[in-house]
Amino acid sequence: MSRRAAAVLAVAVFVTAGSGCGGAGEPQAERACGKAVLSDWADGRIDRAYPAPCYEAAIEAMPEDLRAYSTATDDISRALYSHRDAP
Repeated sequence: MSRRAAAVLAVAVFVTAGSGCGGAGEPQAERACGKAVLSDWADGRIDRAYPAPCYEAAIEAMPEDLRAYSTATDDISRALYSHRDAP
């Protein structure tokens, strides 16, 4: 299985199972939009714009294997900074 396929599978499992959703203090809406960012990223790029807390929630909730074997953290961080720099 390629790294990309493994990353997509990890995102699918994460989004479906809801594991690693963050702590009890994190609002449910923020966790949900973080999952949306990860799901959007699953094809290798982020096609939509999200509020900044969604990108941050996605990075915080990302499973360790996805963090280690994919470019998800860099891609989502880059999208966050692009979003912040947009007029």
